[in-house]
Amino acid sequence: MSEKQMTRSELVNLLNSRGGCCPVGLLTETEPALKKTGNPNKGKKVVRVTRRNGFVGGSYESIVNNAQEREGEARNFEAMPLPWGEHRGRFFIEHKGQMYLKFFPLKSGCNGEDRWEVDGVAVDFSVIEPFLTKPSDSRSGVPWRVITLTNVKEVSLDGDVIRLVG
Repeated sequence: MSEKQMTRSELVNLLNSRGGCCPVGLLTETEPALKKTGNPNKGKKVVRVTRRNGFVGGSYESIVNNAQEREGEARNFEAMPLPWGEHRGRFFIEHKGQMYLKFFPLKSGCNGEDRWEVDGVAVDFSVIEPFLTKPSDSRSGVPWRVITLTNVKEVSLDGDVIRLVG
């Protein structure tokens, strides 16, 4: 396994030059939306650092239809147009100048790394959990995610670890 550095623009070009769906590992750092009332971490920087395994470049419609078929249901799902943003190739959505990576996580999800930090200090999830806002689940039941590209710090792809810079 080799290590490389790449800008996010270079990653966009690399992925968009590929064919279809491919497996990836992602290292992300996100700042979750938190409730304000009673939150002892109000005004502090709360970050979730997660290593996730999944796929990029897949068709949401195909993935949902495959899930329906596995459940013994008819393959009759038709995706609606995006409610926001515009597709930028198979892998990305652009919205208000921001790029988002379309990601389908595996159920095994985190490859051993899922930690929380408050102002750079590791904390137990139980400290943060009561103050997380509850995200709405996909109506299709498929755990599709759209990850802000600036939150992606590292991509494992084709045997390479790509550290994103700039």
